[in-house]
Amino acid sequence: MTDWPLPLKASCLCGQVKMTITAPPICTFACHCRACQKLTGGAYSLTLMLPATGLKVEGETEIGGLHRPELHHHFCTHCKNWLYTDGFAEGLVNMRPTLLEDASWFIPYAETMTTDRLPGAQTGAQVSFDGFPGEADFPALMEGFARHGARPG
Repeated sequence: MTDWPLPLKASCLCGQVKMTITAPPICTFACHCRACQKLTGGAYSLTLMLPATGLKVEGETEIGGLHRPELHHHFCTHCKNWLYTDGFAEGLVNMRPTLLEDASWFIPYAETMTTDRLPGAQTGAQVSFDGFPGEADFPALMEGFARHGARPG
């Protein structure tokens, strides 16, 4: 995946937390679960799944959201913007792509938890899952995203 114009820059709403993406995403998602709906106040949440080493964060964050032992939802301490999540899989983070300086290219490759999808909520995703994809689904997701996933121009 050498066709990514890295680094990509991002920041929270107030600008006190700045992020730099230095590695290509593994996949992009839209999650329709009720927790993401409540956390975002929208029909779904959007995610850039990255190697954790590919996300550099400058500024202070705090843990919020669901406060589950296995998940860490990081928020800006000032504007309370949801920035990224870690702890769900070793070595990976889910970053909010709407925080990118230019998110105009973003289309999720896959959508999850479609059983909770709100009527009329469309994502443009090429692949859908009723629940969350299993570990066995990831090689095909990563390969499909590498070949057909949206990326910055």
